[in-house]
Amino acid sequence: MKSFESESVKIFNIVKELSYPRMTGSKGEKDAQIYIFSKLKKMGFNPIVKDFNYYYNIIFIEKGVSICSLIFFSIQLLLIMLNSFITSLIISILYIILAVLAIIMLNNIHKFKFGKQFSSKNITYEKNSVRHREFKVKMGLIIVNANYDSIGRKFNGFKHSNLQKTLLIITGFSYIITLITSFIGFLKLHPIDVLIFKIFSILGLLVSIITSIIYFLNNFEDSSKGVVDNASGCAVLLNLIQRMQEGKIDLNWMDLKFLFSGAKQIGAWGAKSFLIDNLEDFRQYKDVYVIDIDKIGTNIAIIENWGIIGNNKIENPLQKSIEHLAYQERIQVQKIHTKLSINKNFLPFVREGFEICSFTSPDETYLYSSEDNIDKINQNKLRDVSELIYNAILSLDHKIGDKIDSGE
Repeated sequence: MKSFESESVKIFNIVKELSYPRMTGSKGEKDAQIYIFSKLKKMGFNPIVKDFNYYYNIIFIEKGVSICSLIFFSIQLLLIMLNSFITSLIISILYIILAVLAIIMLNNIHKFKFGKQFSSKNITYEKNSVRHREFKVKMGLIIVNANYDSIGRKFNGFKHSNLQKTLLIITGFSYIITLITSFIGFLKLHPIDVLIFKIFSILGLLVSIITSIIYFLNNFEDSSKGVVDNASGCAVLLNLIQRMQEGKIDLNWMDLKFLFSGAKQIGAWGAKSFLIDNLEDFRQYKDVYVIDIDKIGTNIAIIENWGIIGNNKIENPLQKSIEHLAYQERIQVQKIHTKLSINKNFLPFVREGFEICSFTSPDETYLYSSEDNIDKINQNKLRDVSELIYNAILSLDHKIGDKIDSGE
């Protein structure tokens, strides 16, 4: 029931008002916090502002990985040229261990508290259900989240560009070919075979060395307006709150928490802090649902799998319910796999076993660059996401009411 056609213009206007660089720790971040807080106050609410601490350690980990990769590929190039295949084989195995450790560190970045400590803020609007207010019971909770910070990269568009993907693929192949070359050289197979693999290994390693240098130089910058990522999500959240206020929606069973989280782009620190601070409270509820808006562009997608090999599947009744709502409303929603989950707000909630649906955009070639501007937004898609979440909230409230009426 696409009954709120005018909402697309309202959401789009909020996106335009938030379309400026909002890097964590910058003036833009503070301006975004004031903007969101002021919007909620004008609606007549008293938002909760909670400070949290974070460390800018992701840049140190990235630099460390880049330097180690540069050293590894340079040594491998030398060893392959000198026919030192046994040493090359051993170093290749050590590099795999390094890569695994780097992934573990990046996926648990909030646990590594080194470097200078900084502070940011989470902004939350809460509304308890009728039954909670009447009987002091906690039956169901819906958390709707979007981050307000943005980030840029020194090399515009390089973060998710086709160039980067190509270089990473070549780097991966160069590692595999180097491993094979070391192995067949160690086995002393036919010299022609060794020579062919050596040539390909050297070419691949040269590209890998260049890639490592680019990664080392590709610093964070306060350059991206972050329109898609994630002024879009904040605009939808504010619109949802306003729609529920104007419609005088009072849920019977479901408590609501609308979270505007900070420091997402450097490790999802805000979402993790929010979860840690409230975990004991969340566990008092019978059902907890998390709807995360990672970003919205010209298309709508939900994250179905995450992880480098896609072995982590998000499959739960909440996600299926939203897919069904999209089918009913004839809203096209893709299901995608996100390889890197370092800066994903949904990850800490998934690890706690909460049902979650994370909205994102499959159009990522321009993110973290100056190209993430207003022309990358489809205002009808913004409205569609708002509509899906709005109807999902009502549906979940009816669902828990039906379960209680049936004695479940």
